[in-house]
Amino acid sequence: MPSYYVPQLCANLTEITLEGDEFHHLSHVKRVAVGDAIKLNNGKGIIAEAKIATMSKRNAKLQINAINEASAPSKPFAIAFALLKNKHDELIIEKCTELGALQFFPFTSEHSVRTASDNASQRFERITLAAIKQCDNPFLPTIHPPQALHAALARIAECGWQPIVCSESRPDVWLRDLKLNSPPCFVIGPEGGWDKGELSLFAHFSISEISISRLILRAETAAIAIASQYAGS
Repeated sequence: MPSYYVPQLCANLTEITLEGDEFHHLSHVKRVAVGDAIKLNNGKGIIAEAKIATMSKRNAKLQINAINEASAPSKPFAIAFALLKNKHDELIIEKCTELGALQFFPFTSEHSVRTASDNASQRFERITLAAIKQCDNPFLPTIHPPQALHAALARIAECGWQPIVCSESRPDVWLRDLKLNSPPCFVIGPEGGWDKGELSLFAHFSISEISISRLILRAETAAIAIASQYAGS
């Protein structure tokens, strides 16, 4: 059952009011009625089971019947990705959120095919929100503003992640070979691959590179593949 996003939801509540876009979706799209059971999600680790007590034209009063508090993910990970054309980067955001990514770091590189638009972060945030509601992921990922690659790498380190570059240049190194000092942030390059200068940058900062397939993958496939491999390992 898809959940409804209620950021003010906390563990000690017994009732809550649903308003705004979530109420509109509940009443006009799902067309639920008084007495129906629904799920609530605060994006911070809590999913609640609730029942609709009353409804008006503007909101619904909900009775909370059960609170489920999720523990912190045992294998946290993040994804950094080059901005892609034709909304393929939106697929990265959606599917990697479903697989449990906690943070995203969009970036531009030498072979990027497009630059960041003013509303890129907002668009990505809408996608993560829809994804956690659909799959009952209790943790809403953080979307960092798009940056140039070198700035994104610095930001990844500042946030406590260990950058791991997914690259075709290391066919001898795989996920199982990694020695992690911090939770990983897997870095996915653009459609055109990494520039020689970028590979030198990775070497200069001793950033590990790994292979994720014996075949050449599209960028969006690579992100989903490594997220799946790590989450399931």
